[in-house]
Amino acid sequence: LAIISDRDPRFTSNFWTKTWQQYGTRLHLSMAYHPQSDGRTERTNQTMEQLICTTCTDPAQWEYSLSLIEFAYNYAPSATTTQSSFFFNYRIDPTTPLSPLIENPAPSLL
Repeated sequence: LAIISDRDPRFTSNFWTKTWQQYGTRLHLSMAYHPQSDGRTERTNQTMEQLICTTCTDPAQWEYSLSLIEFAYNYAPSATTTQSSFFFNYRIDPTTPLSPLIENPAPSLL
């Protein structure tokens, strides 16, 4: 597991460095004073914000939709790789309530 973070002292202190090591987490630090250096994360955050804004009818309740939005985002195939983030992490496609229909479509009526 890797976490990408800026160089905020809250994340680079001795306490957190030892905590990351204890749990086997790698901490990747972006360049100092250069928020654009982590463009991939910034783009992901922008996409998630757009999804939250378009799917949540009550802005005060956005956190209740977040798990479904996260699942949909990780399940969606990449235009570049044609694979989902979920597949890259676990080497399988996630199971959904619609999986049986997708895997075994109804025979054609023609």
